[in-house]
Amino acid sequence: MKWIGRRRPLAALASIVLAGAGVGACTPEVTGPPSDPVETQLRAGLATAGVVPLAAPPAQNPDRVALGRLLMFDKILSGNQDISCASCHHPLTHSSDGLTLAVGTMGTGIIGSRQPVAGRHFIPRNSPDLFNRGYSQFTRMFWDGRVETVSGTLHTPAGASLPAGLSGPLAAQAMFPVLNRDEMRGLAGDTTLAGAHNELADAGDSDFVAGWAALTARLLAIPSYLQKFQAAYPGVATNAFGFQHAANAIAAFEASAFLASHTPFDSYLAGNNAALSDSAKQGALLFYGRARCSKCHLGNLFTNQNFENIGIPQLGPGEQADGFDHGRGAISGVAAEEFSFKAPPLRNVELTAPYMHNGAYSSLAAAIKHYSNPRESLTSYDASQLPGVLQATVRNDAPTQTAVLATLDIRADTTVNLTPAEVAQIEEFLKSLTDPASRDLTSLVPDSVPSGLPVD
Repeated sequence: MKWIGRRRPLAALASIVLAGAGVGACTPEVTGPPSDPVETQLRAGLATAGVVPLAAPPAQNPDRVALGRLLMFDKILSGNQDISCASCHHPLTHSSDGLTLAVGTMGTGIIGSRQPVAGRHFIPRNSPDLFNRGYSQFTRMFWDGRVETVSGTLHTPAGASLPAGLSGPLAAQAMFPVLNRDEMRGLAGDTTLAGAHNELADAGDSDFVAGWAALTARLLAIPSYLQKFQAAYPGVATNAFGFQHAANAIAAFEASAFLASHTPFDSYLAGNNAALSDSAKQGALLFYGRARCSKCHLGNLFTNQNFENIGIPQLGPGEQADGFDHGRGAISGVAAEEFSFKAPPLRNVELTAPYMHNGAYSSLAAAIKHYSNPRESLTSYDASQLPGVLQATVRNDAPTQTAVLATLDIRADTTVNLTPAEVAQIEEFLKSLTDPASRDLTSLVPDSVPSGLPVD
């Protein structure tokens, strides 16, 4: 598999990786131009924040990675056989889909420009990127954290129906889009593109076991997949395979393929003063200082894994029945968490526009500018940056603004008043978090998949 060659060998990583990913790693040897006051201030701030280069991720079983790669791109996982996991998390769009809101089954168009057909609607949220999700620090999945590990125990919408043996939250996450009717499963009465009955849509919405069993039966009926499952899980009897095995393989592929660990910022952390431009260093000082970005985007993965309401306008079909997206509040039932969403990681953020949980901001500069004054940004939101079909879905009337601002996070409820020059400096710093190897991920796409369905 030629794409495996894209993984950076450990020897190459060694020059930029310290002893670990936490505070207490050894001090790097600084090289490059002599230090100046900006350099001194920035390195002191980074030391205080405990930010060190990202260590190599855990190794993955190659047979499971190979199986997961095929499953990721195979539309056989969707009820109507018209969409794959990669349709919303594609290498050509840097592990997301490039859309404001995702488009699920029965969509039309190519990657990056799909639209729902008449009678179907957009998925209420933006497709998150997948970079570095194989690291153990990522304990919460989805924008609302509906899948998470708490004290070593997985918590998911399936409750006690979740099968044992999942490798972690990334694998658990893969169990649910396939059963979401709007995303991949389809509606009762749907037929596949070939006109066959969509048997995956037959089970009830709360019957997770039956849904996963039907999907597993579909996969194992393909001889090539059965062989690949047996190779990935030697010793497991054919009748013991479940969709958790597919989910573990998908997670192994994602963890192996979507890495962003060799960035200019990592090189700078390892001691190379010349790795960042002067503008990026000024942006970093703002990021870790007056702009307060690092209050939520902290550590070497640039996320605290927590949920914050930062005053993003409501748009799209809404996640809940009232047409709104209540975020974490709908999961936890905690009033203070209304309209709160997980702080996303920022590695490769340059590549993954649009931004926020609903793609409300089309450019990185616009997303940064929002933090200058979130209250004002919400009340003066410009819907013209959205695709035309979504502009009319913005719900930003005075009562809605009042409801959203009622639980605005105290860290966001501060006027920073960033100048255009400062916004540009922060943007330059965020671009230093881009791994050059992530710019072209074309080689991850397989030529074909065992089902024989088209890959794209």
